[in-house]
Order: sequence, then C-alpha cells, then structure tokens
Amino acid sequence: MKITTAVSIGMIGYSQLLAHDLSDPDHDHALTNTPRPATPVKAAPAQVAPFAMFAPAIKTRWDERYLYIEGNGLPAHHMMVGITSWQQQVPLPQNYTGANAWAIPLSPIPAKEPASIRNRFLRGAIAIAANGIPIFNPQNNRGEISFDIGELDQWGGHCGRADDYHYHAAPLHLQTVLGAKLPIAYALDGYPIYGLTETDGSEPKGLDSFNGHTSPELGYHYHASKRYPFVNGGFHGEVTEVDGQVDPQPRAQPMRPALQAMRGASITKFTTSATSSERILTYELASKEGIVQYSEAGNGAWKFVFIDPNGTKREETYRPSENGARNESQRSNSDPQPRGRGERKLRPNNDRTQQNGASNSEMDLLKKNISGFVLSSPDIPDPSHYPIEFTGDGMGISPSLNWKGAPAGTKSFALIMDHLTVDQTIKTSWVMWDIPATATQLPKAAKGIGHMGGSSRGAIGYEPPRSQGPGEKTYNITLYALSSDSIPFTETNVTREKLMIGIAGKVLGSASLPVTYSREGKAREGNQNTEPTESNHAQQGNMESGAKPQTRSTVSGPKDLIKPTMEDTIKINIYADNWFKMYINEQLIAVDSIPFTPHNVVSVDILPEYPMTIAILAMDNADQKTGLEYRTNIGDGGLCVKFSDGTVTSAKWKAKNFFHGPINCNTANPKVTHEPLPAQWWSSNFDDSKWQYAKEYSIEVINPKQPFFTYDFKEAKWIWSDDIALDNTVIFRTKIDKPGWRPRWNTKSDLPMDQTNSN
Repeated sequence: MKITTAVSIGMIGYSQLLAHDLSDPDHDHALTNTPRPATPVKAAPAQVAPFAMFAPAIKTRWDERYLYIEGNGLPAHHMMVGITSWQQQVPLPQNYTGANAWAIPLSPIPAKEPASIRNRFLRGAIAIAANGIPIFNPQNNRGEISFDIGELDQWGGHCGRADDYHYHAAPLHLQTVLGAKLPIAYALDGYPIYGLTETDGSEPKGLDSFNGHTSPELGYHYHASKRYPFVNGGFHGEVTEVDGQVDPQPRAQPMRPALQAMRGASITKFTTSATSSERILTYELASKEGIVQYSEAGNGAWKFVFIDPNGTKREETYRPSENGARNESQRSNSDPQPRGRGERKLRPNNDRTQQNGASNSEMDLLKKNISGFVLSSPDIPDPSHYPIEFTGDGMGISPSLNWKGAPAGTKSFALIMDHLTVDQTIKTSWVMWDIPATATQLPKAAKGIGHMGGSSRGAIGYEPPRSQGPGEKTYNITLYALSSDSIPFTETNVTREKLMIGIAGKVLGSASLPVTYSREGKAREGNQNTEPTESNHAQQGNMESGAKPQTRSTVSGPKDLIKPTMEDTIKINIYADNWFKMYINEQLIAVDSIPFTPHNVVSVDILPEYPMTIAILAMDNADQKTGLEYRTNIGDGGLCVKFSDGTVTSAKWKAKNFFHGPINCNTANPKVTHEPLPAQWWSSNFDDSKWQYAKEYSIEVINPKQPFFTYDFKEAKWIWSDDIALDNTVIFRTKIDKPGWRPRWNTKSDLPMDQTNSN
C-alpha cells in the first residue's frame, strides 16, 4: 500500500521534525500534542531541509518515491524591477498544491544518456528553488538567453504568459537564508543544486558540462554559476521529456489573455501592500510613467486598473477559467487537462530573506535599472522620435549622452545600443567599454573615450540604425556601471555578446534610454530640420465607396482605374501550425518559407479585389504514414490570419480535413486515413457548401510561439477542423464581399511577367 506523509513545516523546526516519529498519515500529531499512532512510517527525507527554511509558505509531503513541494508560486522578495523586455505579465498566485504540486525524486537514477538543456527543454521548469519558485531553462522558449535580452528582474526571474513567476537564472540570493551547506534548489531529476561554493566554502573543482560533479560528502550534485548555464546545464539523472519539457510537472493556470511585448518599456517599481492583496507595477515608456494596479476581487477573481503612459485609464476584472487554462510554456500534449485546481490566495510579503533589496551576488547576475541612475540626451528631446541625424538616413553619427546618479563603487562604464527585430534577432549598433568613472557624458560623434566595439554588421564604432520597412523600431541605449576599472579583451572586434560575458559579475546597475525611429518619418534629403510631411494616404479616399484619391493620376485604360501604390495595399499576417499556402482569387499569394519548424509569421501585402475568395491549405508536421510528429508525439494544428481590412479567421470560415491520424490516438500501432485533395480547391467557383464550418480554439490550447505576439492578430481567431490533434491536413475557405466596391486598379506591369500559378 502506498503511504503518503504530509507535513507543514515551520510550526516546528526542521531538527525537531527529524526527531518526531511521524507515524500518522494525516500528520496532525506532528503539529499538535495528540498521541502518536503505533505504526511508524518513513521519517522526513533530507531533501526537506532547504524547503523547510521557507515555511510556512512552502509545505512539503512525501511518499516512497517523491518529495512534493506545495506553494502559490510567489516569492516574498520584490519582483519585476529591472525588466527591459516586458510581455506585460504581472505576478499572480498559482495553485501548486495537491495533484499539481512539484515532485522531486527521492532516489535519483543516473541516466544512461544524460540530456543537455541547450536548445532543449525550452518549455516548463528544469528545477525548483528552495522557496518554491520554479526555475526554467536559461533560454526562453524562442531559444534566446533571457539574461541577455533584458527579460529578467534583479532576482533572475519574470512572469510567463500565465502570469506565473519563475526564474531563468540561479536564485543566489537564497544563500543568505540557506548558507553554503544546503542546496538552493533541486533539479527535476532529483539531484541538488548548490550555490557558488562547496559546503565548506571552497571553489568547486572538476565540474562537468552540466555544472555538476561528484563528491564523497554529497554524491553527485550541481552548482549554480553567474553565467550560462546559471543552474544545471542538463540532467545527470533520468527524466522523461514530453513536448519539449520534463514530464510530469505542475501546470500554471492563466487567468488573463497573453499580451504582446511592450517594446521600450522598463519596469521601475513593484510594491505590495502590507494590509491587503494590492500590487502596483510601475514602468516607463518613452520617459513617461505607466501603472498596472491589481488586487483580489473575491472568488478567485482579480481586479486590474491600467493607467497607460498617455494617461488613458481602464479597468478589467479577470476570473479563473472553469477548465483551468494552461501556461503555454508548460503545455504537454500527453496531459491535456490541468492537474490541480483550487482557491488562489496571496501570502503577505513577510519573507525573512531580503527586506532591504537583493544581495550583491544576486545583483551581479543581471543588467538592471537603478533608481536615480538616469541616462538622457540633449540631442533627443523626444525619445519617441529618434532624430534622423543619428540614423543611416542622416549623418549617421552618435548622439551625445548625459548621465547622473551612478551607484557607489562605480569604477568604469560600458555602453550597448541594440534592437530586437520582429524575428527576435538582436542587432547591435553601438558597443563601448572602459569609459572612465569620472565621465558624466559622451559628446556627439564621440571618439577617443574608452574603447569601441563592433556592431552586428562588423563595423567598429557607432553603426547608425537603418530601419528596414515601415513602422516604428525601438532601439535601447543602455549604460552599465561597473565595479572594475578595466575590462581586458584580446580581440580587436568586441561584440555585444563578448562584452556581456566580460562584464558579467561586475554590473552595479544600469540606466536605459529607449528611442524610437520610423523610416516613414524621414525628413527630406538635404533638410534635416524639416518635419515629416503628412502622408498622402490621408487623401486616399474611401476605397469601398470607389471615391477617387485626389493625389492620384489616372492611367490609360478603363474609366477611373488608377495606377496603385503601396498605400493602396492591405497587409496580411499568417501564422500556421505548422505550414500553409494561400490563394486569393485563384492567385497563389503566399507559401510558408520555413517548412514545419520553427513556428513563424508570414506577412505579405496585396492589392484588394472584392469579392475576395480566400483558400488556404494548412498542414501539421505529421508523418504521412503514422500521423506522428517527431516520430513519437501526437501534434496539433492551428491557423490564425489577420487582414488589415478587418478580415480575420473565425468560425465563419469553412474547413475540411483530408489526413487523419493516428486513428484513436494509437501511437503504438499508428494508422492513418488519407483523402485526395479536390481539384481546383482554390477556385472561386469551387463548391464548399457541404463542408462544415471551422472550429475556434483558445490561445491557451494553440500555444503559439513568440512571433505571434510580435505581429497584429487582434480580433483574429485560431481555427482548425473538429479534431485539432488528429486532423493533419485541412483546407480553409471563405469569401469576403464589400458592397459597392468596384474595380480600382490598373495592374498592368511595365515589364513582362510570368503569371503562371503553381499548384
């Protein structure tokens, strides 16, 4: 018979706990003066010790195989401050209790083939910290190092899309409570993760590629570090990987819809009320302050008040989903239902660990904004409009910079100017280091101060932004205050990445100046002081009514036809899991250029012609013979499309599947069914009247990757056929009409062009 012992530690000390004869499965005798039953059970395992230091917020129980850790997913230390790449999430309590608790093997088994976490296990947790906070892979689920791109706060954590707080770096601040003799965390394979030293304070020797080694005292164990991989770089012990994460593990349950990244925003403050559940997050965007204020509203609901930097105020109340919506970063196809439900309740901010801020070792980990340390530029009066003088469209020189409030102990400064592109690539424009501690400014077109590094294009010195394509682009200028007066490099071309490695452990604080540049606002050549002229599209007129733009000239041909420009086009954003091709009015418009992986957005511009017949073939990444994804998994699909004219995917579209499997989810003996694609399925005259309508799916079910949140998909629904897991090839069709619209364009090319369609 399986016996489970549960103990709420903290009402008694850990040493007292070990002295107890814990013989009651209901464990009440361990906390009261009731008599002990006669049947003894297993005493508390040693793994309880670090978690006991954070009781009563953290509770533990165990059986013969696992130690279970329960909590609400909220640390007592302050959170979020210092994040410069923010997805608009805020910390909300999670129900990591009961069947949804964390489980650590009590007797870890060495793996025959240890598994690295590099570019693997990018979803869900890889370890659990002693304060009950999960630790994720240092790489986010897009494969980027969260530390490098400003996603983390001064504690090494941030919130996922389920508003679930977790770390992506070693929580070294826990050593102030735990000391060197207790681990700061346990990897999910069951092996402990100690701090930067051995239990006697000595430096660890002979660490393997996973930051682990074996000692006579502790056996195999991992050590934390201040640079990648920060925690366990892999799993020395046996783990089961399902859908890119360790399985099983708890589910975070989202209450709010996932939002898009707020480019250029920096979180400056996060406060909690000592007498209520109220939380206030303060951020800066373009030198203006925004606020997110939220508190419990009863029955598990939370009331939010948003005050945007432009002064707009709105209120929202969010309630728990009845079905327990899941966190995208912890989703597993093998377990579609959440594993735990229950009332959510915040605990007060009474952690004994860090009432006065982060420890020095923790602060060394990450770049972070320090209150009072301010970076500005007299050349940039409005950061939302980066002057053309400093871009590739102007003189291309660097702007002057001023700063004040550098933290005590600063011995030099380093500077990085970078930009996160829509495809989530970091581009670097400016790298400097060894700027003297006595300096408080850089002049325009700075030279001869400190050392200059290389840009993403390989140039030494300032590489002016050359914004490609329309729309605003945000560039972050970050000044780092360092505890070292010199960062030695032997390379002649020091990149952003090399500088980040060089200053690791030396950062006392940072100040950021985000600036925005739009190539559409480029001044006329030869007159850099000229304000951008008003766009002619304001005079374009009403396309649907057939009104003729006043600034267009007609061309030879039928009456009222005009030669179109880019202002006449509409944009389409398409995200398919995993591949698609699209026809509009029988013309092949777009094909996903990255077959199956990674998940990506395709964005195209078209000239609208109504009525518009849209036909899309979407395919999941499934083997044609087995229906399985990556040989072993049952995958799922999903299509989301947004036209800038307001056309979006919805349950009004028709959908029909042509490839189903594995039948009955039988992965041991997979079988599939195929139906030939109908001829001319993309035709405007194709009869889809007998097809069923598409089914809409929630974003939590689909679990899109980051590119989805970078593009505009507002109002668009995720659609597929009835079986999102087993239907692998689906055709979608719809027809869009615009009453009163008539042909507008003369699209005859000036050059001969091949108009042949490819099917």
